[in-house]
Amino acid sequence: MRLLSDGLRGFRFPFQGAVFLRQHRALWKWALFPALINLVVFVAAFSIFISMYPALYDLSTSFVPPASPDAWYAWFWIAPLRLFAWLIGALLIVASLAVLFLIFLLLGTVIASPFLDVLAQRVEDIMTGRPAADNLTLRHALRSFTVAAGAELKRLGFFVAVGMTLFLLGLIPLLSPFTVLAASLFTLLFLPLQYAGYAMDHRLMTFAQRRDLIWKHRWLMLGFGAAASLTLLIPLLNFICLPILVVGATLLMRHAESGQQN
Repeated sequence: MRLLSDGLRGFRFPFQGAVFLRQHRALWKWALFPALINLVVFVAAFSIFISMYPALYDLSTSFVPPASPDAWYAWFWIAPLRLFAWLIGALLIVASLAVLFLIFLLLGTVIASPFLDVLAQRVEDIMTGRPAADNLTLRHALRSFTVAAGAELKRLGFFVAVGMTLFLLGLIPLLSPFTVLAASLFTLLFLPLQYAGYAMDHRLMTFAQRRDLIWKHRWLMLGFGAAASLTLLIPLLNFICLPILVVGATLLMRHAESGQQN
């Protein structure tokens, strides 16, 4: 069954990316920069969250009487009010942490994009056996920041636009079950588009060509997206797996182009 075989094959590519990195130490310097960038971004996001915590807590409990009531029966309405405030406060803190995490994760990806672009190019150089270009240096990566970051922002803009559309459609009760399914499938298909985007940039592929490639190999791409999603959900690992996923997606891209069966 092609759905199962291609899905399992696609699921293996992130792990093959890790193996490929382990076997080619010359790639480590290009993998190290994105991992460090994401780690620094995470520390910055967490520091901002810690500094915001007192204000968030005060905001969530501002409508609760600070002192204990004089009459014992007043606890009948003060206790539920305090419990409700605690629940609202917890929700506000979790939501703030999630939004802050997402913003800084996207920011870290944009900052790391020039290094990931060079990393994907190096992977293809190794796979094709061609000598690495002389201009693929740290200086070249810094000069290419505008181009690589611009391409990254376009991909993220597309993701946010579709995500917001699905979110708004999900507010309609009759459509919410379908939008949840659509959002899940879109995320799984977007991840290979995101991480293989550097290899696609090198081929000067149009958006229509990228979309057609993703859809033509949809089961393969869904398998990769599922593995990438699981990796991104693991704390701490999600900050160092970025270069691994880019290498895996570059291998996936070449596999999809060749049509070979492993």
